[in-house]
Amino acid sequence: MKVIAITGGIGSGKSKVANYLIKKGYSVYSADDRSKQLLLEDAIRLKIMDLLGPNSYARDGKAYLANKPYIASKIFSDDALRKKMEAIMHPAVRQDFEVWLNKQSEEFIFQESALILASKDPYPFDKIIYIDADLDQRIEGIMKRDQTSREQILQRIEAQPQLEDHLSQIDYIINNKFDTALFDEIDALIEDLKNDNYE
Repeated sequence: MKVIAITGGIGSGKSKVANYLIKKGYSVYSADDRSKQLLLEDAIRLKIMDLLGPNSYARDGKAYLANKPYIASKIFSDDALRKKMEAIMHPAVRQDFEVWLNKQSEEFIFQESALILASKDPYPFDKIIYIDADLDQRIEGIMKRDQTSREQILQRIEAQPQLEDHLSQIDYIINNKFDTALFDEIDALIEDLKNDNYE
């Protein structure tokens, strides 16, 4: 089994690639989606409330809901807090991914995550694919999607791993021009993987 990472900055098109792979029948672990669920687990919730305060969560009857705008505003404006948050979430996602991975049996397995390159204890992926895209197009898309300001988006982008700092870790760079050529590139990459032409 080959375990392939899909990463890139916010708004670059990682989820689009992941969804395309799922449609083609591949198993894809979305670290972002799973993180949202892990945030609600009691052990993690208590650590985050201790770190960021009680406003990190709201009660909905007996359940807790993560106050994501509040959490984002805290960690993306304070590097020290962000690193402490990562120290909580990265090991939790790694453990959750490995539990999921042990249930898979396909030839190729994918994980989609923005923070693979930022992890202090990364999973030993067979290959890492980086999805790159024009900054202004990314910002425009995120503003429409999240109804947030350009300044807030730039703050999040600056907090994420930057391509130029991690070139030695990356095996493939795919430039997403936000058209169907992206899927052609993914198809070609899959064929390379199948033919073992990716060493």
